Amino acid sequence: MELLRKLRLKILLFIVLPAWCIPAFVFSQDEESDHFYSDTLSIQADIFNAEEPMDITLRFDIKSYRRNKFKDEYLPVQLTYHVNDTLDINKKVRVKARGERRREICKLPPFWLNIKKAKVGNKYLEGTSKIKIVTHCSDSKLYEQYLIKEYLTYKIYNEISPYSFRVRLIRMKYIDTGRKNKETSSWAFMIEPEKMMAERLDVLSIKSDKISMHYTDTLCMDVVAVFMYMIGNADYSVAGRHNLKLIRRKDPSQPLIVPVPYDFDYAGVVNASYAIPGENLGITSVTERYFTGPCREDQHYLTAIEQIYKNKDRILDIVDSSTYLDEKNRKEMSRYLVEFFTEAEGERLLRNIRSTCTGKH
Repeated sequence: MELLRKLRLKILLFIVLPAWCIPAFVFSQDEESDHFYSDTLSIQADIFNAEEPMDITLRFDIKSYRRNKFKDEYLPVQLTYHVNDTLDINKKVRVKARGERRREICKLPPFWLNIKKAKVGNKYLEGTSKIKIVTHCSDSKLYEQYLIKEYLTYKIYNEISPYSFRVRLIRMKYIDTGRKNKETSSWAFMIEPEKMMAERLDVLSIKSDKISMHYTDTLCMDVVAVFMYMIGNADYSVAGRHNLKLIRRKDPSQPLIVPVPYDFDYAGVVNASYAIPGENLGITSVTERYFTGPCREDQHYLTAIEQIYKNKDRILDIVDSSTYLDEKNRKEMSRYLVEFFTEAEGERLLRNIRSTCTGKH
């Protein structure tokens, strides 16, 4: 508990933490992951249980996609999954644009990949009809770096809490049938479907938009709030489920709600050029950290801080060892996270949390 000693606060944290709010397991390699792939895409491995990027080609009319990005309509797409040098799997799928802000600013907005009728034959995707795909947004190296930083932010939260969405990086090739089959390539990543996440964790998804932070599990909510402060993201709320999904254990003796964060492109750690802070926050840049979690006694914050701080080395290694970030962005992202850990080693972090927390006593 070196961090607590550094804080020099006389709070004894002999608290038995709920095991379901602490990363108590590792996502092990599936025993069937080495099975050969058939042309029915009966991949019996968990596609989110791998670090290497997937290689996928999408063939569709991108011009039509852009023109209709504000319509809630699917567009037919030919998907080719390049399994290895000798095997490609082809499926007919559908896509439609998603995301409020990114549909406005992106030349190629993120989309839903609808696989409902594709007969993928993967036991982990049974019952899954669509998967979120995050795209590079615009044709520049800068936007690709934003995407990689957002992807790494998901990986960081995986280290902090098992109650998190997994992601898989994609080397994506686009063939634009509306422009004489013009080919472009970029990074993308897919986000684990909510249903798949809930089944993996043996929890229930909560669809209500009327739940407040007061009905969430204290530790889990505080971990999310401190994490959001760490990455410089104030763009979330439990009410309305804005950039948070809500889950609950099946055990009736543990009825409190657990928030699961997603969509980090407005975070300071990503520092996208289009990201602006909320007008009511009183800050001028998303890189300025602002705590929006509930007000608590100090020992609650310290417990959440400790859960994040004990993963410091692994969190920084995720960024420092990334081969997909260029040197400039890798250093900027690492430096931003180090600033948080430096705050956590003194009393400054607690002061900042107390100054802006919600529902002050």
